[in-house]
Amino acid sequence: MTHLWRDTTALVTGASRGIGAALAAEIAGRGARTILVARDRGTLEETAAPLRAAGREVAVIAADLAEPSAPAAIQREAERRGLVVDHLVNNAGVGPHGRFHHTAVERHLATIDVNVRAVTELTARFLPGMVDRRRGGILNIASTAAHQGLVWLPAYSGSKAYLMTWSEAVWAGLRGTGVRCCCVAPGPVDTPFFERNEIRSPPPRWMMQSAAVVARRALDAYEHDDCHAITHPPFRLAAWSTRLVPRALAALLGSFYGRPAAGERAVK
Repeated sequence: MTHLWRDTTALVTGASRGIGAALAAEIAGRGARTILVARDRGTLEETAAPLRAAGREVAVIAADLAEPSAPAAIQREAERRGLVVDHLVNNAGVGPHGRFHHTAVERHLATIDVNVRAVTELTARFLPGMVDRRRGGILNIASTAAHQGLVWLPAYSGSKAYLMTWSEAVWAGLRGTGVRCCCVAPGPVDTPFFERNEIRSPPPRWMMQSAAVVARRALDAYEHDDCHAITHPPFRLAAWSTRLVPRALAALLGSFYGRPAAGERAVK
């Protein structure tokens, strides 16, 4: 669906590595200009370099989405450069590991700032223009963690549940506008996410998808104007099955995901 991307600009958060970098590369390959956003300018430039070498138009904006001022600053910088955001890809996310009462309050609040507040504000800032132009849309990267409370990722699973439900409401509200909103839940992906969030017992690599596969399937779902998509078939069944049992049971079963190794306590 090349016409969706032709002569448009996509802003991707968390674009310096993992799924974000893969999404940026895939979007550029489909013909759109890209704006890459993450905290570290150096790693953003590394991600941008091969895209520019391939003749793609790439802009870089360094911003920390845990800072309340970041979404407004990103919008101002895009406008200063004359960039009109047609597609917003809310990919950036954090997820501190540990039982809720063992984790510092600052880490919970940072999770909400990045996974909930920044996503909501960026969308509120850029979506009205998309509706006025009757093109583009929002692609939100959630998680299969959204389907149940996870003991070892409590703020993360809660924030992704918000993202999924909110995305569904936005999708329904955009019917007839020419603008789309798609929420994608990848399941486990072979990226630095587990290491950065101190998850010392991640799923085995054979259970994970590559970031490139997730990016391709996510953008296919977005192009089809899907409301919600789970990119990993085995985890699609697992996520759907949580609807068939009491929520308390789903939460208890979720305590096995990310559990520290025997004799090890999750890092605060």
